[in-house]
Amino acid sequence: MSRRIIDAIARIFRFKKSLTPLSGISSSSSLGLAEEYKSREVLDTYELEPGFAYGIIFRDPLTGEIRYEVVEPTITDRERTVIDLVKSELLQSIDRTIDEIGGYGKAVEYLKDRIRRILARRGVNPGLALWKIEYYLVRDLLGYGKIDALMKDPNVEDISCSGPGRPVYVWHRSYEFIPTNIVYEAKELDSFIIKLAYRSGRMITYAEPILETTLPDGSRINLTLGSEVTRHGSSFSIRKFRRDLLTIVDLVNLGTLTSEIAALLWFLVENRVSVLVCGGIASGKTTMLNCLSNFIHPDAKIITIEDTPELQLYHTNWVRSITRPKTMYGGEITVYDLLRTAMRQRPDYIIIGEVRGEEAYTLFQAIATGHLGMCTLHAESVEAALMRLQSPPMNIPRNMIAMLDTILVQRRAERDGMPIRRTEVVAEIVGYDESRDQIELNVIYRWNPEEDSFSYLNKCLSLKDIATRIGYSMDRIEEELGKRRMVIDWMCRTGRRSFAEVAEIVRRYVYDPESVLRYARIGV
Repeated sequence: MSRRIIDAIARIFRFKKSLTPLSGISSSSSLGLAEEYKSREVLDTYELEPGFAYGIIFRDPLTGEIRYEVVEPTITDRERTVIDLVKSELLQSIDRTIDEIGGYGKAVEYLKDRIRRILARRGVNPGLALWKIEYYLVRDLLGYGKIDALMKDPNVEDISCSGPGRPVYVWHRSYEFIPTNIVYEAKELDSFIIKLAYRSGRMITYAEPILETTLPDGSRINLTLGSEVTRHGSSFSIRKFRRDLLTIVDLVNLGTLTSEIAALLWFLVENRVSVLVCGGIASGKTTMLNCLSNFIHPDAKIITIEDTPELQLYHTNWVRSITRPKTMYGGEITVYDLLRTAMRQRPDYIIIGEVRGEEAYTLFQAIATGHLGMCTLHAESVEAALMRLQSPPMNIPRNMIAMLDTILVQRRAERDGMPIRRTEVVAEIVGYDESRDQIELNVIYRWNPEEDSFSYLNKCLSLKDIATRIGYSMDRIEEELGKRRMVIDWMCRTGRRSFAEVAEIVRRYVYDPESVLRYARIGV
């Protein structure tokens, strides 16, 4: 166990001397936390709500299963009674929304002021317990209750509950799906489902027990109420809206691809190629799509179309389109609807988060008529992707598929028992043989899983077309790729990995490459 983890756990146990797994949650907490964690292999721990809530990830010594434990301040029966009393009065008296108060920060201060006034009026002196009372009331009324700490964990991408009495699961960036120590009772879960629907501005009832909608922060939620459609009872799934997105620098540092491959993709996308990113579930397709999107020329007009708002672009001429399910206020708006609208806006690039139906045919029609496109597709290989594009409901002819330029295959694998993601194949479509009715492919790079390395197989033929179009010799193209690789290596070495930093450096390189190269050469 690392010193950082040991020190963090020590802070947890010192914290007000009152930290324990949240009451009502499945856990063997008869011993103190300090004793409990001595027998566990703690993998990681960090603050979720500074000074109040922590997350501990450990390996269960009996089953070997990785688990996620939320640790919050413990409360006495008297403190619980006070919290319930104040909560009841607040729910009856507060008639202003968070936005009406002035945002979340001001709402917290407003709520704390109301809490103290109620306690004073009722003659309750909470003493040192005030901080705990305020924490739980803010958590439950302004936050997301039991899962509020999970919603604040930047490493957690998805949160799901399959029914009462069952642990809430999270999808963690490092450990993937792992169970937590949070469990809902039946009535508690029903109430929470209704609250989530209300937060999204929608309603869910036993007559209409299924709801797919979006929370105010952009997180996508799927809800079911009762046991009619989900036999184990109410359930929810939250796909969190990610603010700290992985960048191309992160992907290089994580070994998803090399700086050499990244430099090639940067040059190709900036010089107007259409790209298909395919792969299996949780293989990193959307992450790669987002990284590639930020290589598009800064002045290009871009329209993105998504079911869930995940893509983040630095471009100013960017139109973001989101699908909408059917509501009582209007009909459903599909990817196909948004794509038809986008075609009328003269975009340089149309980016679709995922193609799965008739919209794929329309996108390839757009590519065939000179537009540029990017999208993701569920397919485990280049061959599987081509087969799926030709099959119902997409039904795209082979000669039209051949208008696509570049295909990437993302792979989710394991190494030393830990999940990894790799760009398995970088390929290009070089033509369509009409006599054989066959799409001709050129594989440029392929990942070697045994050595966890990337093999350079063939020259990128698209570079020759680009060289002709922009008036470069092939020697100059190779020199340019080397410069971009140097810039990416420099960003990796110096920790310039944030979305804003990477996007700004890419933008500056377009207009003043020498200023960027100057910094890259001296390594500062």
